[in-house]
Amino acid sequence: MLVNVDCRWNLAIRRMRTYYEAQGCEVDMRDLGYGFYPHSKSCVIDAAGYELVAVSNIFETNAYRVEVVNCENVVYGGVGSRDGTRMLPPEIEACEPWYGPEEDTAHGFITRGCIRNCYFCKVPKHEGALRPYRSVEEVVGGFKKAVFMDNNILAWGGAEDAMDWLAEHRISCEFNQGLDIRLVTESNLERLAALNYRGEYAFALDDARMIPFVEKRLGLVKRYIPKPWKLKFFVYVGPKMAPEETVRRVEFLKEHECLPYVMRDIAVYRAGNDLSNFYTDLAAWCNQPGLFKKMDFGEFLDKRHPRNQRRGGCRSRSGTATRSDARRAGARRRGCLKTSTGMAFAANASSDEEKED
Repeated sequence: MLVNVDCRWNLAIRRMRTYYEAQGCEVDMRDLGYGFYPHSKSCVIDAAGYELVAVSNIFETNAYRVEVVNCENVVYGGVGSRDGTRMLPPEIEACEPWYGPEEDTAHGFITRGCIRNCYFCKVPKHEGALRPYRSVEEVVGGFKKAVFMDNNILAWGGAEDAMDWLAEHRISCEFNQGLDIRLVTESNLERLAALNYRGEYAFALDDARMIPFVEKRLGLVKRYIPKPWKLKFFVYVGPKMAPEETVRRVEFLKEHECLPYVMRDIAVYRAGNDLSNFYTDLAAWCNQPGLFKKMDFGEFLDKRHPRNQRRGGCRSRSGTATRSDARRAGARRRGCLKTSTGMAFAANASSDEEKED
């Protein structure tokens, strides 16, 4: 039995299925669909009659949510598992992933690792330095759609050749882990724009100090990808970040018709205070493009919390969350501060910075 706890598309589990079915084994594959943020879900799997149960998860919040009984051979793996160091045996790693008969999209990596060393990211520790992994042709196979999960494809010297191949073969594709805006050039942007791209081109704006640099690069990016709202930025929120700086990043992106995707550190979520609630509201607004594009934050709060029942938000007289409100709200790192509109922030005093990628 192969158990995928929390990954939308678990490459390791699917390679294991290919391998064991080739050995003549009958394989049962289960997707539990657990999420990243803390929840109350758990399960006990009765594995009587199974020779092997492999449980794979990527988020540490789910490491102990699955208990397997009545089987002597149980293994746990994945970046966030009980044994995060476990690797697939070479003979399984070499297998192509299993696809169901109704699946029409290839998934995989052209490269593994990354050139960066972001403090909140697990990739450097678990994958190491950037290196080639599979050819683009191997990942795509016979499909006409493909999702590439590379951590930093633009840092690889063969990226432009891979994009040329994708454009030539009219593969509908995306790089779903984001693109490094620090590495964009006229040459690779021309190739990115030529792709039959699925959804938005994703980048990252993980710190407000990056705004001046990103603003300069946006001018270059939009020369090749000018369509409004075709660019998306992951917005990391850590427990030590001032809330006004997060608001500043979101406002900047809205002003430039770019979509934000707020990614809260697990410590921010777990804090359970007014600031945590504020970020929940902010993420709910930012991470729903249809709502983000057509209404400001104040209007969103009116709909989400009617009758002026606010949860840790702030808004100006115009209804928009402002940097000045957020700055005042973040002034007291361990308490609540009322704004002129009756909203409140609470600062998160946690020093635990943990993000699971």
